[in-house]
Amino acid sequence: MGAPKINVVGAGVQGLTVALILQKKGYDVTVIAKYWPGDLNIDYTSPWAGADWQAMSSNEDTRLQKFESDTFKVLWELSHLRPKETGIMRVPSFMYFDEKTEDTVNPWWKDVVPDFKRIPQEELPGSAVVGLSHTSVCINTPHYLKWLLSEFTALGGKVRKQFLRHIQDAADEDGSTAAIVNCTGLQARYLGGVEDKKVFATRGQTVLVRAPHFKKILTHQGKDYVTYIIPRSNGDVILGGTQQQHNYDQEPDFGTARAIMERTYKHFPELTHGKGIEALDIVRQNVGLRPTREEGPRVENEFSKAASGKTMLITHNYGHGGYGVQTSWGSATAAAKLVVSGLSQIQGAASDVHGLLDDLWSKL
Repeated sequence: MGAPKINVVGAGVQGLTVALILQKKGYDVTVIAKYWPGDLNIDYTSPWAGADWQAMSSNEDTRLQKFESDTFKVLWELSHLRPKETGIMRVPSFMYFDEKTEDTVNPWWKDVVPDFKRIPQEELPGSAVVGLSHTSVCINTPHYLKWLLSEFTALGGKVRKQFLRHIQDAADEDGSTAAIVNCTGLQARYLGGVEDKKVFATRGQTVLVRAPHFKKILTHQGKDYVTYIIPRSNGDVILGGTQQQHNYDQEPDFGTARAIMERTYKHFPELTHGKGIEALDIVRQNVGLRPTREEGPRVENEFSKAASGKTMLITHNYGHGGYGVQTSWGSATAAAKLVVSGLSQIQGAASDVHGLLDDLWSKL
């Protein structure tokens, strides 16, 4: 009897990470997706991500804290062991906040990252009242997604380009699929058999520029805006951004783009060596739709009946909003563990039925 067949739906950072983990654990894994690393489409979120590791979870949210801290450990090691292959690099990070809260003054992650410091008041820019610095990692997501896929296929993982209308369409027609892992992001709102209306888009607009000399992360969280600068290993730099909930507009707004460039340049004129925003070497205007979910990510098992009548395990892992990359290894590991426990549960139920039938047969 061969290894259990697992079909993972979605080739974003969550889907590819959980597929890699399950393939490594010895399962027979196939990733099913319409879009793949190398594609740029508004319905494929991961390539548009900055991305960096900046904790998003509050001091009270222990579940997200574990996802983020577990992920940081892996990304930190990869940045040392395989920086060129993965596109992950270590850089200094500066975070500014316009409001003093327990989360900003005494963040839970201060013991997770190296070189954590509080920035003195006299060094804070503009409206900021709290400043923090540390060493973190930034991830060239288009490059990193290709690495995840190559690692997965090198271990024997399979891929299938397919558009699904219903989650159970991911099951193989011969009935051999043991479990489906749903990593569909924003599409979980529309996918038949899921149709999770708690999922919605948070529109993010950014400007991609060339600035190979710039190697630091900036985040400035205002009361009604966010400004960030995230360098990539190839010399590109992401300037951001926006957090527009329930906004599905796919087209860049050039007034917004100019405001982003002005805000980021004000923090770090060295982006253009002090020559103003007109000197920015613009590569592309970006718009991405973050798959946000009320109540946070859905990471749980669901048992349903397949068309054949057998019990089908569906493990959900979606709704990570703007922190899909920085929770990826923690969330994917949790999802993989749910697959293992879910299949054991199904196997246990089947064994109970077989035992009952054996007992009945012995009495006839």
